[in-house]
Amino acid sequence: MSRLVSSTDRLLIRLLQQNARMSFAELSRVTRIPESTVRRRVERLQDRNIIRFAMIADAEQLGYDISALIALRIDIARLDEIGELVTNRNEVVFASFLTGGYDIVAQVLVESQTALVDLLKDIAAIEGVRSSETFLMPRILKPMTAWVIPEPEGALDLEPIGV
Repeated sequence: MSRLVSSTDRLLIRLLQQNARMSFAELSRVTRIPESTVRRRVERLQDRNIIRFAMIADAEQLGYDISALIALRIDIARLDEIGELVTNRNEVVFASFLTGGYDIVAQVLVESQTALVDLLKDIAAIEGVRSSETFLMPRILKPMTAWVIPEPEGALDLEPIGV
């Protein structure tokens, strides 16, 4: 899978992960790659759905003070249906099928304990949900959005210019 992109593409991705607002001109200046080439590569990465740009809001500053993981045991035959119902909830920011003791885990953000209880009731009422366990997350140590692609092997030995 990592062979889908070159080391130059990986370098551009890494720089954009560190600052998605970098202009093509700035990327060109830092990498010493012509701006037209940078633009073409970034657009190709977007067209191939290798990268996407998104705005990330700070949930806590917006009043969403409760973050929790909800682990579900479900009737596996209903995985797709239950998965869709769970992931369609606005409160759900991440969800995954699991192996092991639980079948689905969902990270949720809510404004209050009451909202969390209401969400848990709604999820428990889904046909095929056998049980759930909720884990409050009072402090996120590293959000999923903090992941940055490792420095590419054989990366261009570049000293940032003017940075």
